Amino acid sequence: MIGKSFFRLHCKRCNFIAIHIRMRHKLNKLSEKQPKLAEDVLKFLNSSPEYNGLKEQLPTSLLRKYKAPESMYLINRKTASIIANTVKSYFTQGSPLIEVNPGLGILTENILKCQNNKIYLFEQSNHFSPYLDDLQQKYPGRISFKIADFFGMWKLAFKDKMDDGNRIQELLGDLSTTDKNRTVKILGSMPGLSFMKHLIYNVLFHNTTNQLGRPDLFITMPVHHYEFLTDKEVQQSKQKSVPTLFQLLFDCKTLTTVTKAHFLPWTLSNSKHHSVLNEHNLYLVNITQKEKLPCPAEYLPLLWYFFKPQMFSKSTRVIPMLEQWIPGCGVWLITGQDPPDSNKLLSPGKDDASLPHMTIFTEFGDLNLQQKITVFKRFISWPEFEQCQFRITMENNLPKSVTQFEDDDKDSIPTITHIDHMDHSDTEVDSQEFDK
Repeated sequence: MIGKSFFRLHCKRCNFIAIHIRMRHKLNKLSEKQPKLAEDVLKFLNSSPEYNGLKEQLPTSLLRKYKAPESMYLINRKTASIIANTVKSYFTQGSPLIEVNPGLGILTENILKCQNNKIYLFEQSNHFSPYLDDLQQKYPGRISFKIADFFGMWKLAFKDKMDDGNRIQELLGDLSTTDKNRTVKILGSMPGLSFMKHLIYNVLFHNTTNQLGRPDLFITMPVHHYEFLTDKEVQQSKQKSVPTLFQLLFDCKTLTTVTKAHFLPWTLSNSKHHSVLNEHNLYLVNITQKEKLPCPAEYLPLLWYFFKPQMFSKSTRVIPMLEQWIPGCGVWLITGQDPPDSNKLLSPGKDDASLPHMTIFTEFGDLNLQQKITVFKRFISWPEFEQCQFRITMENNLPKSVTQFEDDDKDSIPTITHIDHMDHSDTEVDSQEFDK
């Protein structure tokens, strides 16, 4: 009996040890999967008394490094002051003021001190709620605060269009307006291009149902993204969809440069492709939707389709391409005379670029951007246009889901969606792959 009892006790002990070992093994594997905090980020934060206690205020996801984070948070008070002093002269009474992803509210407080307008805060992470609540109490009646992904509002607009919902109205609250000419000032930081790409889509596809007004953005962004969007060669013959549409819909200028290290999370270095300016600075830029768009709002989706990469390249001949849609239309381009019953409201005006002498050999690469717009305007003004298949083909190619919007253009840059969802898949453990 003693032997059996001892044996059972021994077995239970062995089982307990085995379970303990398995648990330790699982915990070790789990800890191995967790990416380490970036040592250079920690060293930077420990290097200045200004950042004392900051690590405890931030989510650990911001203390790692990423290829392409979607959010970016300002942590330096001096840079916040520089930004506030740079943009304050652009604020006007009656224009709503929005700050996107204010984080700890460092820039927010500087903005509140330099002007008297109410400020609307949209923060996507619950982590910062206590700090923004404190700021709200410090400045009673001057802050409206909502947990929401403002830079993702294009998705809500798309879903509203699909099911006739009111998500945008719920997001904007009392900011919602039917005045499409109202200017709204928007401050934020964008490490990626996704928001700009979808702001373009919002103008193209939701201009008639826009509830925000005309956006006037003050954005800190990487230098190479700004250079991509404002590529001057697009104005000549270069064919690239996103920069082309951006330059047709928005005016843009740089206001100043700010130190990149003053924003978290840091990105993985790619110095092989970027200049020193790229690596160490961000541009503070002003991006404003043009008052006069290239064509009436209901024709903007047609403009989008006209400039899609599969429509034409630099070497595509203009007349043969257009005659696929309207047979025989080449004679109007060659002679420079439009049919007498063309739609004068859509035809090029005196401010539009004149075309060079056109032949059947003229290529799109021979035209600058404004001349391509002239071709587009003449094309949609011809009486046969509404009977041709171009509009139907465009409608059949419209994205039917948010995912299709994401995949629609090869110019896009992959991003991660939310700081609360950042994981090791995009952190510095992938740096070797990034540098390939």
